[in-house]
Parts: sequence; C-alpha cells; structure tokens
Amino acid sequence: MNNKEELTGGRIGKIHKLGETVVRPSNIWTKDVHSFLNYLHEEGADFVPKPYGINEKNEEILSFMTGDVYNYPLPEALLTDSMIVSSSKLLLKFHKYSERYVSKLTNDEQWMLPATNPAEVMCHGDYAPYNVTIVNNEAAGIIDFDTLHPGPRMWDIAYAIYRWVPFDSHGNLKEQIRKAKLFLDTYGVDSEGRSSMVKVLVKRLQSLTDFMRSEARNGNKDFQLHIEKGHLQLYQNDIDYLKTNEHEIIQGISNG
Repeated sequence: MNNKEELTGGRIGKIHKLGETVVRPSNIWTKDVHSFLNYLHEEGADFVPKPYGINEKNEEILSFMTGDVYNYPLPEALLTDSMIVSSSKLLLKFHKYSERYVSKLTNDEQWMLPATNPAEVMCHGDYAPYNVTIVNNEAAGIIDFDTLHPGPRMWDIAYAIYRWVPFDSHGNLKEQIRKAKLFLDTYGVDSEGRSSMVKVLVKRLQSLTDFMRSEARNGNKDFQLHIEKGHLQLYQNDIDYLKTNEHEIIQGISNG
C-alpha cells in the first residue's frame, strides 16, 4: 500500500506524494500544461514531470522528480557560482525544447499567466530554486508548471536571475551583478538581451504584483496569505532597487 506524504511548498496541505507520483490541485490550464509536458517527453526531455491525467477529485497526477528542492533563505550550496552555471544550463536546455512547441500553439490554450509577446519560447514562468530539483549539486529537474505561458526568452531569464542570484534589495550589488553576468554568459545572452534585462525584470515583477493583487481580490486565499506576510512590499522594494541601480547593473552585465 502506498503511503501519502505531504510535500511542502507554496500551497500547504494541497500537494502530496503517493508512491512515485505527485498529486496536485488541477486548474483550467492543467490540460494545456499536460499537453506541453507530454510533448517534451515525446521529444526525449526527461527533466520534467510526466503527466498521468486528472483523478476523480479533480487533482492532477504527475511523475515524482527525484532530488532536493530548496526555498528561501537559500543555503550556501545554492549560492555558489557552480549552481548559477548549472541553473542557467538547465534553463537553456528547457528553452531549446520549449521553443519548438510555440509553433504548435492554437491560441485557444488557457494559461495561468497571460501570454507575452514576442512568443519565442514557452516560459516556465517561475524558474526558481523551489521549482528545480538538485541532484549531486546540479540543477537536474524542473517542476510546477502552473505558470507556463508563451513569451520572450528574457522574460524567463530575467526572473530566473532574480531568483537564483538572488537579485533583491538585501544583497551586495557588485556580487549580484557578477553572478547575473555569469548566468547570462552561460546561457549565451546577446547584447540586446543584456541591455533590456533590468527593464524586463521590473516589468515582470510589476506583472507579478498586479497578478497577486487581482487574485487576492478574487478570493484566492494563497495570495491573500502571501500579501499578509509582506511579499507584495518585498517585490516593490526590489523593483525600486533595480530601477535605482539600472545603469550600474547594465554596465556590469554587458559583454566584454
């Protein structure tokens, strides 16, 4: 008999492991996410969960991805240069698969987050340490695709840097710039992408705060709790920090 094991994360008590599967609440976008994940597996991508459908309780069932997952504050092992390189390589690998899916879109799909133009890749939408499994000190697998949506590469890359560096108002700016450049160098981002990074990240964070407010107003208790805990103010502080230091950041992450 399989034992039910609760998995910790952003939705306490709603996600659990059952045998070698993960059972999570499904949503109106789940079938489109499953179509994408099935495509990736057909293409040979084994670093994302395989979907097994939706059960009678309207929960989605996916394969369990082995490895450790971390939340904030991040341990020292996740703040190393080698982890920045590893996480950047995995995101690039994901985008190489996901860009092929864009041409298959019908525009009838439903996503949790709005599609953003230009649709260069399928963005994970929340490529952060808490959504990546770590195996042998390497970023190995990507989980939780609720925020999947079409968008520009930099939309995903900028937010990944924000999460993995991490590039927040509490950090050392020079060290953040150095690690951000390492992430961009590893991915192979061009000069145009680098010059846009701060503006893209600010826009991404603003869209996140707008989404949080909207969901909270509509009665979403998870987002109401996030706001009560002060997450909204933290994002606003980070937006101000990025805007204030934009010139220095762009200079520091540029090629050369």
